Amino acid sequence: MAAPVAPCAILTRPEGQADSLARALNAEGIDALEFPLLDIAPQADPAALAALDGALRSLPAYALAIFVSPNAVAHALARLVHLHSPDNAAAGDDPDAEVTGGSAGAHWPGRLPVAVVGPGSAQALAHAGIAPPSHRVIAPPGGPQARFDSEALLAQLDLPSLAGRRVLLVRGDGGRELLADTLRANGAQLDIVSAYTRRAPVPDTAAWAALEARLALPERCAWVLTSSEAVRHLATLLAARYGTREGVHTPGTPQVLAQILAAPCFTSHTRIADAARCAGFDRITQCAPGDENLLAALKTWADPIQVKHDDR
Repeated sequence: MAAPVAPCAILTRPEGQADSLARALNAEGIDALEFPLLDIAPQADPAALAALDGALRSLPAYALAIFVSPNAVAHALARLVHLHSPDNAAAGDDPDAEVTGGSAGAHWPGRLPVAVVGPGSAQALAHAGIAPPSHRVIAPPGGPQARFDSEALLAQLDLPSLAGRRVLLVRGDGGRELLADTLRANGAQLDIVSAYTRRAPVPDTAAWAALEARLALPERCAWVLTSSEAVRHLATLLAARYGTREGVHTPGTPQVLAQILAAPCFTSHTRIADAARCAGFDRITQCAPGDENLLAALKTWADPIQVKHDDR
C-alpha cells in the first residue's frame, strides 16, 4: 500500500477520546490516524467499586474532592448519577449499568470544592453541571507558561487549611503519588478511590498495517503523545513486534522500526517527552498543554508538507 501524501498525525489517546482533535486536524488538511495506546474502562473490581460508592455517598463529609483527569471525572460522576437514580437501583453495583437521572451537579454538595489538574477535567466537570458560580472549582491557571500537573495544582491549594480534614482523591488504578504524599504530609485525612481502570490495548493486524503504511514516509507523519504511560506501552509493543530485548529481529523489521522512530513526536509535558526519548524517539517537540496548542504546533509542522504537495 502506498503511503498517503497528505501529512498524517498519529493520535494515541484511548478510543473515542481523540475525535474532536481528529476533526480539527482534518479541517486543516491533516490526516488523523487513531492508534490508541490506552484502554479506559469503568471500575469493576468489587472492593474498589465499594470504596468509590462509599465515598460518593459521603461527599458532604469532605473538605475537598480532587479529580486527577477527565476520565476520573467522567467515570466517578457517572457512578454518582447511577447511585442517585431510581431507574438504576435494580442494577445494584453493575458498573456498566445505563446511567439515567440527570446531571451530576444536582447531586454534588454545593459547599464541597473540587480541584482538578487541568482544563480538560474542568470542562468535564462543567459538562456534568459542576462549575462556577454554583460550585467552586480549583485549577492551575492558564497562560503561555501554564503547567497542568500535580505540582501546578498543589501550588493552588491551601494545604495548611486541610490539616485534620477529610480529602477525597479520585483517580484510576495506580498513578503518580505526589498529590497523595503531599496531602498526607500536610495532615489531610486522605481517601483515595479508583473510578476507572487503564489497560494496554493490543493493536490488531489492520491497525499495524495502517500505521506501517503511513510511516513508510516518516517525514510525513507525526506522533501525538499525550500520556507517559501510553508511551511506555508503545515501547513494549514495538519491542514485541520488531525485536526482542536481545536485539534479535525478524527479517525487514529493523527498517520498519527505524521509520517509526524517525517520525517527529509532539507532546505537552516534560515527563511525556522524557518517556518518548527513552522509547527511542529523538525528534520531539514539547508544546504548551491543550488541544489548541497541539493543533497549532501540528499545523506549523504540516504547512511545508502541504505546500510541497500542492506544488507537485
